[in-house]
Amino acid sequence: MKKIILFSGVLLFLFACGKSEKPKNEAEIQNQELLSLIKTDANVNRKEFKKLIFRNLGSIEDSEELNLPLLSKVASNLKIKYSNIKIEETSSINYDDKTAFFVLTIVERNKKKKKSDDFEDLGNYFQRKYLFVDRESGSIIAEEFDANLGYYHNEAIRFSKSHILKNLVYLNETTPAIGFYTEATASSRIVLYSEQKFTLLTLADNEIRKVLYEYPIRLTNGDSNGSGTYQIETLETGMSLGDDKTNGFFDLIVTKKFSYEEAVEDSLENDMEENKEVKTKKEAEKLKFNGKEYAFHRDDRHRFLE
Repeated sequence: MKKIILFSGVLLFLFACGKSEKPKNEAEIQNQELLSLIKTDANVNRKEFKKLIFRNLGSIEDSEELNLPLLSKVASNLKIKYSNIKIEETSSINYDDKTAFFVLTIVERNKKKKKSDDFEDLGNYFQRKYLFVDRESGSIIAEEFDANLGYYHNEAIRFSKSHILKNLVYLNETTPAIGFYTEATASSRIVLYSEQKFTLLTLADNEIRKVLYEYPIRLTNGDSNGSGTYQIETLETGMSLGDDKTNGFFDLIVTKKFSYEEAVEDSLENDMEENKEVKTKKEAEKLKFNGKEYAFHRDDRHRFLE
């Protein structure tokens, strides 16, 4: 008798399980499909919040946007001649649906620089200016000159076009920043120097805020005899957003690779054989937002050069 009762209980349990696994009706299936689509769309929308900013300088994608009709309106609103804008050294990107950002290079012709009691003619002066503008009217929302990137045509150190990154950098879920880098180079065959400096800036309360300013993302130092013998040290970096936040913004993780190369030319006259030596060293650094900027101490120490 006990066996019969036990067997009946098992049947009732299996029957109940079967009922709980009944086929879903059409409405339930549609709801699940909709939920799946919502999740997919959410993932698609979050693709812009990428952690990796750049792996190295060679992996950076530059913005190719340059709205020339809008630039013409901007020049008019700035009350400068359009011909005084150096187009090949001007970059732009759309910041949002209503706002665009420009890095302008403006030419001041035949400006002379005072040297002691005399005036030295160093050629045209090139000024670098940051601008947030209205995308329709070109009216100026915020503007700022960067004196650090101004240079004379004949000076020893010159600056390249400021290259804007193709994608905005989201410092948190709601704050986009514009990233760009500029190269400084020495016009010398003997002194081997070049440096790419990286800046992140945002627009807040109609003001330009440089949250990271001129961080060195590639630096080359060394010397050469001008004909094949040289020693050179190179710093290359990568940058990404960390998982942790400080004062509301993600921490920045910087990976550093130092490379040292020394080469001696093959010279029959000087009885020298070609020789090349390469060394590398890797380091990392975390930059935290202090409420105003990502503060950092510039490190100019050589890892290999004496």
